[in-house]
Amino acid sequence: MDVKSLEDDDCHIVLCSQSPARSRPLNNLHQRTEAMIKILATTDMSANSRAGMKYAIQLARQMKAKLTFIHVHTVLRASSWSEATYRYYIDEEKAVLEKDLQRFISSVYKSMKLEDKGYTFCVLHTFDTADSIMKYAERNDFNYICISARGAGTLVKLFGTVTGTLISSSKVPVIVVPKKYRWKPLTKVLYASDLTRYEEELKEVISFAKPFKAEVEMLHLSYPFEVLADENLLQRSLKKKFRYPVELHYEKRDLEETILEDLGHAVKKSKPSLVAMFTQQRQSFFDRVFIGSTSKDYSFRAQVPLLIIPKKV
Repeated sequence: MDVKSLEDDDCHIVLCSQSPARSRPLNNLHQRTEAMIKILATTDMSANSRAGMKYAIQLARQMKAKLTFIHVHTVLRASSWSEATYRYYIDEEKAVLEKDLQRFISSVYKSMKLEDKGYTFCVLHTFDTADSIMKYAERNDFNYICISARGAGTLVKLFGTVTGTLISSSKVPVIVVPKKYRWKPLTKVLYASDLTRYEEELKEVISFAKPFKAEVEMLHLSYPFEVLADENLLQRSLKKKFRYPVELHYEKRDLEETILEDLGHAVKKSKPSLVAMFTQQRQSFFDRVFIGSTSKDYSFRAQVPLLIIPKKV
C-alpha cells in the first residue's frame, strides 16, 4: 500500500493513502483538471457516519468526482512525555487508525455492493476537529464537505458540535446527510432563497444539480409587506438566463408559525431530493431558520439532506 506522510503546522500530521483495490501511481490518482469536482467525506468510524459516507460515494460516482475520506483523532500528551515519546504514540495510533479506517471504508462499499476503489483517505492528528477539516478542505481545493447528521432535537443534538461549526463557519459548501437517510436518485433541488444575490446563488445551485439533470425549485417565503417581482415573469427570465429548468415559487409566511415550520411545510409539499441554503455568520437565512427558531419540529431535517453554501459578502 502506497502511503504518503506530511508534516503540517495547522493540522499536525496528515496521512493520505491510496485505495488498495486498484493500485495506481499516486501522480495519476491526483491528476486533476479544472472541471474535476472534489468531495471530502468525514467519518468518525461510527454507524452514524455511514450515511454521509454512502451519500458522498454516490455523489462522486454520478459527478465523476474525486473522493477523499477523512478521520480526525487526538492523542493527549502526558506531562512526563518528551517530544520524541509523544511523536511515537501519535505514530503508533495513526498506524492503527489507518488500518481501521481502510477496513471501515471497505465495509461501507461492501454494504452498497460496490467495488472498493477510486478514493483516497486521510487521518489527521489535531486538537480542533472542525477547524482542521475546514483548513484541510480549503488548502486542497475541495468543492464539498459531506458529513452525517446525528438525529433530531436541538441544533447540537441534530448536527453535533463539529457539524454545527462546519455549517456556520466553513468556506467550503457542506452537505449534511441525515443518519438514517438512504440514497435516492437526485431529481429535485429545493433552493430556499431570501432573494438576496439570488442570481449568483442560483448559478451555484444549478452547478450542483446539473450533473444529475435535477430540477431546481427556487422557494421564497414571503412576508405580507414585501414587494416582489411578478412570479411568472421572474421565472421566465431565470430560465432564459440560465438555460436550465428552474421553477420559482413564492410561499406566504404564516406569522403564527416559525420560519422553520413554514419551510418544513414547503419541503413536505415539494418533496425535494435535497434542500440548498446559503449562510453567513451574521443572521443569514440559515441562521434565522436553524439557530433563531424555537420550534421543536425538526422532522423534515431528519429526512432530507441539506446543502449549505456560504454567502458571498
